[in-house]
Amino acid sequence: MRRILSSALSAALPAALVAAAAVLFLSSAPAAQAASISFDLNFEFSGGTAPAGPAPWMRITLDDSFGGLNTVRLTIDAIGLIDDESAKGVYLNFDPTLDPTQLSFAVVDNSDAVPNAINTGVNAFQADGDGLFDIEFDLPPPPGNDPARLMGGESIVYDLTYVGPISASSFDYTSVMGGGTGSYQAAAHIQRIGQTSESGWVGPVPEPSTGLLLGMGLLFSVRRRAQP
Repeated sequence: MRRILSSALSAALPAALVAAAAVLFLSSAPAAQAASISFDLNFEFSGGTAPAGPAPWMRITLDDSFGGLNTVRLTIDAIGLIDDESAKGVYLNFDPTLDPTQLSFAVVDNSDAVPNAINTGVNAFQADGDGLFDIEFDLPPPPGNDPARLMGGESIVYDLTYVGPISASSFDYTSVMGGGTGSYQAAAHIQRIGQTSESGWVGPVPEPSTGLLLGMGLLFSVRRRAQP
């Protein structure tokens, strides 16, 4: 009887060890990072004219599941522009510990619009006084030739490649304050709004700054102490 129990335990032990090792490996494995980040540009921040179409007027998507460790795919969609509205410039940020001038840009699809230039530099591009950005897509302005402009329902797609590893989160940074109303993860300059010469600068709805929240908390604390 003892021999039978011993044989059974010997047979079960390797299987139990394998199961325990699998549980340990899974519990210690790092969590997968999100492969895609999107910024909806639905807030006019310059005091200009908001686009006439439905917000969000622009959507910026960064996806690191298409290439290797050094490549992120960028899609710029003019999803909410209407009539003759078009994006003159699109602005992005880059990880401040990395050098944006070491990025290269490969066309995936620019059949809807062809930028005049794609420029990079550390805090080199200012969006209407409201922030300093690292990447600028300089797009053809109106009146221009319609096939070259980025208009409603159109998009452009580029692969952004760096000299070292990057991910979609490498572009999830807010602009350095340059005055105005706040910092933004992305921005765009929209022209010919309402089929006129009006224009506006759009970005994501800004989040309250940590300093503002801290100040509000301190003020609330002082008011509570002042109460009898």
